Amino acid sequence: MGKYEDDYRKLLDDRDHSAETSHPVMGTDSLPDVNEEMAADFAVSNPAVHTERREDRYVERTERADARTGGYALGWVSLVFAIASWFIWPILMGATAAVLGFIAYRQGARGLGGWAMAIGLIALALNLIIVPFYYAIT
Repeated sequence: MGKYEDDYRKLLDDRDHSAETSHPVMGTDSLPDVNEEMAADFAVSNPAVHTERREDRYVERTERADARTGGYALGWVSLVFAIASWFIWPILMGATAAVLGFIAYRQGARGLGGWAMAIGLIALALNLIIVPFYYAIT
């Protein structure tokens, strides 16, 4: 990996060397601290995993940027449909805005997709539920 890994290995080797010289092996008391620093010893022996993860992260970031661009374009289109649904064809355009907003939300444009879904569904609900009640009362 680099300088830090080499320094850490040297530190562990120095520790092991000093432990051997200062504590002579006598009987069964030679391993009183067998569990000490066990996790650090295992972490050093497996450096290849970290290299692969960095490459995967780089690929994922590129894919996310492409998906986010497509999501924002679709988010703006769905928001235009949602606003238009308040003025013309509320059932057709409201449902379309809700579906396109959901797709944009799934592609990464969370704010635009959420607003488009909400505005489109409100226009749809107003036209399907509240407007017929208004005409039934009057």
